[in-house]
Amino acid sequence: MGNHPTPTAAYWAFFENFNAKDSVGWAGAMSYPHVRVSAARPPARGAGPSPRTASGVYPTAADYASMATGAGWERFEVTGWVRTQGVTPRVVAASENKVHLSGGWTRHRADDSEILTNRVLYVLTNTEEGWGIQARFGIDGYARDADRSDQSDAALAALGRLMTTLEPGDVDNWLTCFHYPLTLIGAPGEVNVIDDAEAMRGAYGDWAAEALPIQYSAEVIAAGASGVTLSQQITRGEDSFHQSFLVAEHEGEWKILAVSAIV
Repeated sequence: MGNHPTPTAAYWAFFENFNAKDSVGWAGAMSYPHVRVSAARPPARGAGPSPRTASGVYPTAADYASMATGAGWERFEVTGWVRTQGVTPRVVAASENKVHLSGGWTRHRADDSEILTNRVLYVLTNTEEGWGIQARFGIDGYARDADRSDQSDAALAALGRLMTTLEPGDVDNWLTCFHYPLTLIGAPGEVNVIDDAEAMRGAYGDWAAEALPIQYSAEVIAAGASGVTLSQQITRGEDSFHQSFLVAEHEGEWKILAVSAIV
């Protein structure tokens, strides 16, 4: 799937097919494996896809369409929902085959009054078939005009701690900067869910142990009650790249819950 000509075409197809209650078309807006990561509740991995997943991966379009059909749209309609309006997206970072879009949505009733609004970081990837949404990082606690400066500061501090442990190669403390399961989005088609710190050490410990100078800048993309998306431009050693983060508060601790890199 993911056969759209541009990243924004895939983004708008997501809402068009959702509003049409077309589970197959909705699934067709994605690249696979597809994952949605939510900051709003502790990450939990069930036996299979559920209506709302935290670090839950949908391997194929059929899996996603099955979830959508099984969950149905009645759960939205009982709230008075008739349509969802997407936010005009903003490109956060881009390469030839991967784009980070800052977007989101608002659910409306028939009289156009608002039910709920949210902000989401969309990771779109380009395959041989075209563009699709590989991942969604949902802050799931957004409110217009709410003062989220405390949450923003806490998320930036969590990223700062990640950098101060990575720069000297302090792997043991670096591993504590993440909530697990941790979701990592790499090149198109690369969705990696790391279950715990020891799995993270096995996968990336050698990389993190190399002490290299780091320079970076970071900004808040969107902030909610318990989740913040961040944009970072980083140079580590001789490598420069972009990262987008979902930072979440779980049990009083702000840590990294999901990362997508554009190199």
